Amino acid sequence: MQEYTLFLGCIIPARFPFMEKSTRLVLSQLGCILHDLEGATCCPTKSIVKPIGDLAWYVTAARNLALAQKTGHNLLVPCNGCYSTLKSVEVEMRVNPGIRDEVNAILASAGLEYTGTVEVKHLVEVLHDEIGLPKIKQHLIKSFDGMRIAPHYGCHMLRPSSSITFDDPNKPKKFDALIEALGAKSIDYETKMLCCGGNLNTADEPEEATALARIKLMEVTKKADAIALTCPSCFMQYDSRQYMMQKTGEKLNVPVLFYPELLGLAMGLSAQELGMDMHRIDLAEFLSKWDSKYKYLKTLKEVFDLSAIRKCYECAACVNDCPVVKVNPDFNPNEIIGRLLSGELEAVTGSHNIWQCVDCYTCYELCPQKMGMNKIFDKLKHMAIEKGMGPKGFAASIEMFRKDGRLGEPTSMRKKLKLAEPPKSGGEELKKLLDHINNKGEENEI
Repeated sequence: MQEYTLFLGCIIPARFPFMEKSTRLVLSQLGCILHDLEGATCCPTKSIVKPIGDLAWYVTAARNLALAQKTGHNLLVPCNGCYSTLKSVEVEMRVNPGIRDEVNAILASAGLEYTGTVEVKHLVEVLHDEIGLPKIKQHLIKSFDGMRIAPHYGCHMLRPSSSITFDDPNKPKKFDALIEALGAKSIDYETKMLCCGGNLNTADEPEEATALARIKLMEVTKKADAIALTCPSCFMQYDSRQYMMQKTGEKLNVPVLFYPELLGLAMGLSAQELGMDMHRIDLAEFLSKWDSKYKYLKTLKEVFDLSAIRKCYECAACVNDCPVVKVNPDFNPNEIIGRLLSGELEAVTGSHNIWQCVDCYTCYELCPQKMGMNKIFDKLKHMAIEKGMGPKGFAASIEMFRKDGRLGEPTSMRKKLKLAEPPKSGGEELKKLLDHINNKGEENEI
C-alpha cells in the first residue's frame, strides 16, 4: 500500500475544498494512505513570494520539505504552483551545496534540516507512474466512453524542465493518457499548452487575464465536452472567470473538471459526493450528456465491438477503395459509422444508405486488422430487418427464402438446354430449422 504526505497548499483548502475531497476519495479507493502535513505554510508561490527575496523563498519551501521529511513519506502535491516551487527547491537543495548549507543554517534555528530524503511528486505523476493506468482501469464502474475532453496541463505541472522531468514540457502525454484511461477521448487542440493567465490577476491586469482565458475557452467550446485540469489557479481562471464572463453575457458553456472529480465519477462516486455543485459553471448538461452517452454505448456494445468500430472509424483508409463510393460520392461509409458512434443508431438503421454496401469484401481484404466496414453494415442490415425495414427487393427475397429455402425456382429454360431436373429442394426441412430458431427466440446473430 502506497503512502504519501499530502501537500494541499493554500488555494485548495481555502477556496476549493471539493478538490481536496475528490483527491482524498479517489486515492483512498486506489489504496493510498495520505498523511497530513502539520505546520505547513504556503509553498511559497513563486510569483508573489520570490520577489521578496530568493532566500525567503528557499527557506519557506525548504521548511515545508523538512517537515515532510520527518513524516518519512514522499510529498504528493495536486496543485501545479506548489509542485513547481517545491520540486525546484528540492532539486536545487540537492545539486547546490552552497544554497543547501545556507538554507539549513537558517532552518537550524527552528530545529529543522532538509537532507533530501523525500521527493516531491505531482498528483498526475503519482497516478500515471506509481499507481499506473491498469490499476486505475480496474476501479472504473462507469467510463467516459464517447466523451471528448480537452486536457489543460498548466505551465507549472511541467516547468521548469531543469527541475521537473516526469513528462515532456512542450509535448506531454501523461495527463492525456490518464484521461483516456477513463474511456474519454483526450483531444489535441491548438491552445493546449497555452498559459491560463492567472498570474496576470496579481499583476492587476484582469482584462489581460480574461483575454488569455477566453482564447482557450473559445477553442474548447467548439471541440470538446469539457476541460480537465489539476491546478486550482487554472481552475479559477476557467471556472470562476468564465462565470464572470457569463454574467456579462458572454456564454461559452465550457464545464471545467478537476481530474480527481473525473476519476471519481468514473469510479461510481456521485457528483454530490464529490462536491461538484460548488463549481461556478453548471455541470448539469455535461453530466446529462455523459449519462445518455453511457447508456447508448452500453446498448451498442451488446451488438458491436466498439473498440474495433472506433479504430475502423478513425482509420478510414479504405473508404476511397469502396466500389460504391467510386460511382456514388454521396455514399460515405465512414460518415455512417461516425453517426453510429455518436448516438444515431435508430437513424442509421432506418437509412437506405446501409443497403448500399454490396458486401464485396474489398475493405476487409485491405484492412490490416481484417475488420472491414462490411461487418458493421452486416449487423446494421440485420437490425433493420428485425425492425421490418429494408428495400423492397430485399424484403421480397427474404420472404421467398423463408418460404422455399431458395431465392428462385427452376424454369422451363432448363428444358431448352436439355438439363436434367434439379435435385429436390430441402426447403421444407430448412423451414423447420428456421422456425425452430424463431420459436425458441434464439439470437440470430453470432
